This record gives sequence, structure tokens and C-alpha cells, in this order.
Amino acid sequence: MIVGLSFVTLALHITARFSFAIFQVPLIAEFGWGRGALGGAYALGMGIYALTNPFIGSLFEKHGPRAVMPWGSVFVGLGLAGGFFISSLWHVYLFTGVLIALGTSLSGFSMHGALMPRWFQKKRGLATGVIYSGIGIGALILSPAIERLITNFGWRAAYLVYGLTVLFILVPATFLLLRNRAQDVGQALDGLPLGSDGDPINPSGHSMATAGVWKVFRFARGDRRFWLLAAIALVIGLCNNTILSQLQLYFVDVKFGMVVAAIILGMTGFFRIGGSVITGWLSDHLGRQRAMAFSAATAAAGVLLLLLIPVLGMPSVSGYAFAIIFGFGTGGMSTCFSAMTADAFKGSSLATVMGILEIFYGAGGVIGPPLAGYAFDFMGSYIIPFSLIALAVLMVVFISIFLFQPERSPQ
Repeated sequence: MIVGLSFVTLALHITARFSFAIFQVPLIAEFGWGRGALGGAYALGMGIYALTNPFIGSLFEKHGPRAVMPWGSVFVGLGLAGGFFISSLWHVYLFTGVLIALGTSLSGFSMHGALMPRWFQKKRGLATGVIYSGIGIGALILSPAIERLITNFGWRAAYLVYGLTVLFILVPATFLLLRNRAQDVGQALDGLPLGSDGDPINPSGHSMATAGVWKVFRFARGDRRFWLLAAIALVIGLCNNTILSQLQLYFVDVKFGMVVAAIILGMTGFFRIGGSVITGWLSDHLGRQRAMAFSAATAAAGVLLLLLIPVLGMPSVSGYAFAIIFGFGTGGMSTCFSAMTADAFKGSSLATVMGILEIFYGAGGVIGPPLAGYAFDFMGSYIIPFSLIALAVLMVVFISIFLFQPERSPQ
């Protein structure tokens, strides 16, 4: 039940962020706004997401996920439905940059990643991979659906339908079904009978998270793995948010039709599912660091292929190949990052630590999309920003193999 709920929530919430790539096309056509200006709205959202995440992580630990996470769906739904009323650039900043950002902070990548250790131990990597594959399913199904709604009924109707779906289906389901931990439904971790396992989430009954974000940060900053994970988070944020926020525009630039571009965006999400689930399983058996290095190398290859599409023959085939390679690689990177963080900082402060690390993920999202947009506005090309992203992702391979050590943190 919890895995299914997280799967659907992430599908709807994260696609709400990345679908901005599709909505940008009609917004630019109707209002004439620059790509850099719209990228600024996306960057504002990532900044708010990053700065609020540590404090929401602390609330998560103090009051439980059931008191925090359902409100994320409320904000995401309001932000999407509010898109119906966009008539000025500041409306985009409000609905996308503020409301949807707050919603994904309350119930997004890090909070669902912190929820899984409350339910799984031996199967944590697989469970994490399954819920993050929801992001891929969301892109696969919703991206072409949004494009069809825009084509047939207009972008305002697409925003409204998406927002009302979240408000009237996901919000009630989350308030009714979400529980804080396995013990609340009479189970131990991994679905075992209660009493067959302990409660490793908080075995001593003490919660470091009650001391607040600053104390958790002071604890984490002394561990070199925290800074390595921060670097990985920065690269993931830079890569995912920059590429996906510009992808629809990029494909239109290289003469792909809107439908084909939306299908490729959806395929990227679909193959993200395989990356999340398969790499999550591999990380349980072969080690998180090897799985992360493999995923990062795959994602970097996808970015390089994206750059080569204009000069390769059969561009649509190259686009589909990009979706497979990049989707698989980025799905694996996200899953391994979450599992590596849970392994390194298991304990009552995990959600707060993950929230702090999301600052670095958000920083990548703040920096990348507007700079890529302005680079195109001035140079007419994405070659420089996309090349830098490929190099940054390759650095994750080096960090994972040579620098990150999976030693246990002191409890």
C-alpha cells in the first residue's frame, strides 16, 4: 500500500515539475517570453524547494510523514490548477515557482526516500527503485497526455485537468491511506510479522531531529560522505532539471514534431523505470557505489548522444536511443543516491539529512535551466551547457569508485 501510494504520488508530483518543458512551448508562442525568463521561474521553484526541504525533513521526523506529506498534493494541485489563470509572467513564477515547488518539497523525492526505511530494510534498494520508477511512469503516460490536451483543448485546459486530478483523487487518497511506519499497521520491516525484527529507525527512543536542522547539519558535516553525497546531489539536480526543462524546446529546434518530442520525453520517463528498479536491485546485491558509477556513465552517454542528434542520420531513431540511455541512467542515479544516503545516515535524522542534501540538488536546478535558456537566447545553441553537464556526470563515476567509502556512521 505504501509503495503504491508513493509510486503514484511521485508520478503526479515530479511530472508536475518536469511538464513545464511541454507548457513552455505554447507559453512562448502566445506571450513571446524568452527561454531565460521562463527558466527563471523554474529556477525560483528549485530554490524554494531546496531551501524549505531541510525544515520539512525536520517536521517529517518530529510529527511523522502523515502530518506533512499529504499537504504536498494540496500545493501541487493548486499550483497546476492555477495555471489556468496565467496571463502575466509573474503568474508563472507564482504557480510553478512557488506553489508546485512547495508541494514537491512537502512530498517529493527526499521525503518519499526517507519514508522507505520506515517500512523496508533488506528490500530497501528495491522498494526505493520501485517508488522512483513512478517518476518514469508519470512521464511516460502524462507527457503525451498533456501534449494531446494542449493540442486539442489548449494549455489552460491541460493545466486545469491535471490540477483537478491531483486535488480530487490524490489528495483524499493520501490523507486516508498514508501511515507513518510499519508498526502502525502491526508489521515489522519488510512486511514481516511484528516482533520478528526490531525498529532500527529509532532503536533507542531518542530523536536527534528534535534538536532541529542545525544540529543535524553539524552532525552530518563531519562525515566526508555527506559532502560527497552533496556533490552527487548537485550534479543530479543540474543534469535532470536542465536537460528535462529544455528537452521539448530542443527537439522542436531540431525539427521534431511536438507529438514526437512529447513521446520521447515520455520514453525517457519509461526507461527511467528500468533504471530505478534494476539498479536498485543491483545495488542491494553488488553495492551502491558500483551501481551508481554504472548509472552515471550511462546518463553521461545519453547527454552526449543528445548533443549529436543534429548531425546523426535518422534523428528520430537517435531521439529514441537517447530516451533509453538517458532515462535508464538518471533513474539509476536517483535510486542509488537515496539508498547511499539511507545507508550512511540511517537513524531518526534521515529525513532531515536528505532534506539538507536536497539544497544541493536544488542548487543544480537553480543554476542550470536559466543558464541553459540564456545560453540559447544569446548563442542559439545548447552545446556549451549540455557538454558541461556531461562532464559533471562523469565526475560522479570518479566519486563513486574512488572516493566514496560505505563505512557506517556513528549512532
